[in-house]
Amino acid sequence: SPKSKGNKRLAYNGWWHSSWVPKPTDPIEEMLASPEQRLTLTHAQIQSINDMLDDPWAPRIQPPERHEAVVDLRRNIMEELYPEAKYSPVVLN
Repeated sequence: SPKSKGNKRLAYNGWWHSSWVPKPTDPIEEMLASPEQRLTLTHAQIQSINDMLDDPWAPRIQPPERHEAVVDLRRNIMEELYPEAKYSPVVLN
């Protein structure tokens, strides 16, 4: 329940949903500052940040310098979620 007072959250379709979704006015840079803080974000929260950065119809992060700083921090998320392969790629002839 969204009105629950405890630390328990309901998983729906395998994702943890939160009651908070980032807005452009939130301190997004602070939320993305360290790996520990980034690990606390849910899939929906990360998608909301991606939408603010990429979707032309979503609210934009202003000013442009702040937008670029969040873009740089997003690269950290992508590197952590999708690290480079540690093995040789398969070559097909």
